[in-house]
Amino acid sequence: MFKPIIILLLTCGFTFAGGNSLKVMTYNILGMKPGTEPEVRIHHMIANIVELDPDIIGLQEINESLTGGGLDNQAKVIADSLSSHFGIPYYYYYEFTHLAWYEEFREFVGIISKYPIEETGFFPLVPGVFPRKVVWTKINTPIGTVNVFNTHLSAFNLSQIRIQQVQQIISFVDSIESNHPAVASILTGDFNDTPNETSIQQLTNTGTDTFYVITYAYVNPGDPGYTVPSDQPSSKIDYVFIKNTGKIEPFESDVVMNQPYAPNKYCSDHLAVLTSFQDGLMNAEDDSYNQPGDIELYQNYPNPFNPTTTIRFTIPTSALNHSPLPDRSSSPPRSEQAGYQGEGNSERLVTLKVYDILGNEVAILFDEIKPAGSYEVEFSTEQKSSPVLPSGVYFYQLRVYPARGGASGFIQTKKMILLN
Repeated sequence: MFKPIIILLLTCGFTFAGGNSLKVMTYNILGMKPGTEPEVRIHHMIANIVELDPDIIGLQEINESLTGGGLDNQAKVIADSLSSHFGIPYYYYYEFTHLAWYEEFREFVGIISKYPIEETGFFPLVPGVFPRKVVWTKINTPIGTVNVFNTHLSAFNLSQIRIQQVQQIISFVDSIESNHPAVASILTGDFNDTPNETSIQQLTNTGTDTFYVITYAYVNPGDPGYTVPSDQPSSKIDYVFIKNTGKIEPFESDVVMNQPYAPNKYCSDHLAVLTSFQDGLMNAEDDSYNQPGDIELYQNYPNPFNPTTTIRFTIPTSALNHSPLPDRSSSPPRSEQAGYQGEGNSERLVTLKVYDILGNEVAILFDEIKPAGSYEVEFSTEQKSSPVLPSGVYFYQLRVYPARGGASGFIQTKKMILLN
């Protein structure tokens, strides 16, 4: 089952770049689908990837022609182009899955890496309409050796097949971790299911203290992060996951490749997700620093918790009356919608909400007009009637909405861990 590493090496020396961080992207590139300008698309695709400069890319729908001898394989073309542009070797590994587009092309699933690939392997998944695989690379990165997995699950009305495929992926990841220890396991891919579907829930809501985190939702709670279709995104099926047992954590995640290269023409029918990781435990407390006089949201305690935890925050008078705070709010203030913003600068609308890892609102702990002061609120999973909240990462987000007189809004999010 394990294959030799397929690599491209240049004569120049290799040096690590990027400091103690790692940028991982997932992208379904639409292959060489006839009628979609594949030669033009890949040109613009490479230009965008160069600008984004990811360290590792999980690619789905990699195509090559039946007559090109593998030289036009899209993963190879992308890796060669990145090597040429940056002057360092890019490594790649891919596995054939099936014939695509009226059996005119070979299709693969694979991984490109800026950093050395030490080992590779794959596991054949239960087939749907087409055979599917999950591929694995062990990659030596500046933040440690990571196990990176990439897949493309069955499409169409095959939800039960996708459930089985995810079960196989979970087992495969566990087996790799047992034999190939690393600082983290990262899973990318086109899963052809949205976050609330059973296949994804198997990853994120395992009911145990081991689960997978949707990195986009982790960094952007409440934001759906839609990836398809590229021209009018309305659904999320593309993911960068990290297993919560890892020793790195996501600190930035964006939906990218989202600009047309010509009117109504995109590089793919999917958008990509790019997540940046840094050293740090997933269940570590957030030690972000606030300047004196700032509104401050404290880490919940205890953390991890079960079933109850306490959340505290402070709103100093100086924050309300004098120094305008940076407006980090991305949604219209409810106070504006309600037509009431407090009495001048002495009161503000304050909300404190809890979200799950999918970005769904779990609880509203605080939603009141309040003056400056220190506040404490308890969150208990026993207060929620149904369903029972599973173990996992949750977020609590404090918003202090803008008041009349020019003071800006404030928003801060922290994470907490529920262990049942």
